Amino acid sequence: MRYSWAVLGLMLLSPAGWGQEEDRSLKLFEAAIQAMGGEAYSSVTGIVSSGHLFYFNREGANSNMIRFDDYTKLPDKSRFELGNNKKARDVTVFNLGRNEGWILEGQKPTRDATPEEMKDFRAAVKHSLDYIFRYRYKDPQNKNFYLGPGQGADVRYEIVKLLDTENDEVTVYFDRSSKLPAKVHYSTADKQGVQLRNVVEFSQWHNIQGINTPLRTDILVNGRRSAQIFTTQVAYDTGIADDFFSKPVPPK
Repeated sequence: MRYSWAVLGLMLLSPAGWGQEEDRSLKLFEAAIQAMGGEAYSSVTGIVSSGHLFYFNREGANSNMIRFDDYTKLPDKSRFELGNNKKARDVTVFNLGRNEGWILEGQKPTRDATPEEMKDFRAAVKHSLDYIFRYRYKDPQNKNFYLGPGQGADVRYEIVKLLDTENDEVTVYFDRSSKLPAKVHYSTADKQGVQLRNVVEFSQWHNIQGINTPLRTDILVNGRRSAQIFTTQVAYDTGIADDFFSKPVPPK
């Protein structure tokens, strides 16, 4: 409730008062960008990373370690390869600029992504750390609300809520010491329309090519750990060709 009342209070501020709160939130974003590498971070157009991840079931038990390779060309191209057997990997490719997506599941024929899968990927991009800090926070059509310092377990953070023209909200938690983004919070709905509370936490930051990079990501859904991602290698601006984001072909 505290955050809901905080947002309501900001809406009731005079235009000058709201402007001051927006300026404060923008300064948090700018400080975080500097902490992540400044111009080196902002100028990135491509990211190649690899590592391993774990999924968790409802009882909290984790899957075996699964290898992944991720290729991203900002702002809207992605290729994600998952699996420990190179000849039976799941490959997901999205090119949102052309409204295209494909799913290759092991040795099965490649299929077009469904409208629901396209929608889910767009939502994932919209709430991703890279998109928030490179595009969303500075979009003049969006609103930024400074919610103040956190309380309880969140006391070490300062908190900002972003609201876009579609009334989609994402809340960003900034570490008050390092200035880095510690986690983001947003809501989505599953196929049955049930609301899901998503929290993505970032930690184990390392400087790579002058860019401060989180090598661990924890994903929680409705308070339950859903996945952990451990990145072991990252390279920026390697010159990924656009045709790498075309329809994947099953390996022979």
